[in-house]
Amino acid sequence: MNQLKFSVSVLFLLLSTFAQAQTTKEEFLSDVNHASGIYQIYKYVPTPATPAPKGYEPFYISHYGRHGSRWIHTPETYAYPLNVLNEAHKAGKLSALGESLYERVSLAAKDAEGRYGDLTPLGVREHREIAERMFRSFPEVFSTKKGRKCYIYSRSTVVPRCILSMAANNERLKELNPEIEITRDAAARFTYLNNSYANVKRDSVYAIRDNFIKKHLDTERFINSLFTDKAYVKDHVSDPVTFIRNIHLISGDLPDVDHLKISMADLFTSDDHFTLWQALNMSSYYNVGPSAVNGKVAMDSSKLLLREILECADNAVKTGNRSADLRFGHDTYIIPLLALLDIKGMNNRESVPENIYAVWSDFKVSPMGANLQIIFYRNGKTGDVVVKLLHCEKEVEIPVKTDIAPYYHWKDFKAYYQSVLR
Repeated sequence: MNQLKFSVSVLFLLLSTFAQAQTTKEEFLSDVNHASGIYQIYKYVPTPATPAPKGYEPFYISHYGRHGSRWIHTPETYAYPLNVLNEAHKAGKLSALGESLYERVSLAAKDAEGRYGDLTPLGVREHREIAERMFRSFPEVFSTKKGRKCYIYSRSTVVPRCILSMAANNERLKELNPEIEITRDAAARFTYLNNSYANVKRDSVYAIRDNFIKKHLDTERFINSLFTDKAYVKDHVSDPVTFIRNIHLISGDLPDVDHLKISMADLFTSDDHFTLWQALNMSSYYNVGPSAVNGKVAMDSSKLLLREILECADNAVKTGNRSADLRFGHDTYIIPLLALLDIKGMNNRESVPENIYAVWSDFKVSPMGANLQIIFYRNGKTGDVVVKLLHCEKEVEIPVKTDIAPYYHWKDFKAYYQSVLR
């Protein structure tokens, strides 16, 4: 029976890993929230966990988590469409749908005012829930029974949404076990948590994105559904692509600000959603993903983070003086980190913009609250250590040879990634 359970778990892992590497249009359209791309809210789907090899128990967790759901970080995203809609409203040039959109954009813009980029209440809940599941999935790591010490070092970037995500996580852990000792840090010195990419060619990426929209989206149909006067549109909507793209971004962020209880999904056809999401997806892929355009720059920038992960883990394995290292940052670092680790489905290359979605999907790689957990297990008799990787709490595959998949011998894991850093 145990062998059957193990076989089923392995089969499930293989199927879920394959799914991570692929996205079809049908799969995308099965959930309108996929159109949010990197703004997609965190969705936890329980999956079977492959039992650890006999005699091994978890003792340490190395973690990197993206901040939780947030408001859009730039006021300009709201400003352009709101200004256009406001002027048209005054001029009496909006259709019934246009008036409805004007009301909804106004409400969203007002709610975001002074909160650009901040963590939303949903973002807090996401990190509290992730922390609780981590606690309950690996109770040995957080145990303080029989005098055991549980010491956690937690750090974040200096950006408030990351600090508050860290606070939400740590607060929940302390609620579950008040005897846990946590040191928190947020400092500019933690450059490995989030760096800038000085050499990234963003202008060329945005040109590819906008040209894709112009080619595949019926912008005229969309605009005409909102306005009653085509001549007015010609004179007052100077940049239809940016206008539509910004509305789609606002629409995609609305699930993150779920207290508003409004949606703009009705404005877009299924093909609109698919086209605009592909444009958003290719932006992330080209800027910080494993693309041939900027992939090397992005992944090289994550080497500091990988080195820090290995060094902290090595210290925890040798001394046993730390139960977890928790890091909180941004999508611009977890995306290239996942590619650098060469996690299956996270490091695919595709040169044709129209085909990127089929091999790499931002809502799978880095939704809000995306996290990587490396769980360390020790054999109490032999002292041997193995690790398992979880991406968004699902087991994943890496190109390290192993006879105990999805577990990997720590010595092999460490040697492989040290070679990546050379």
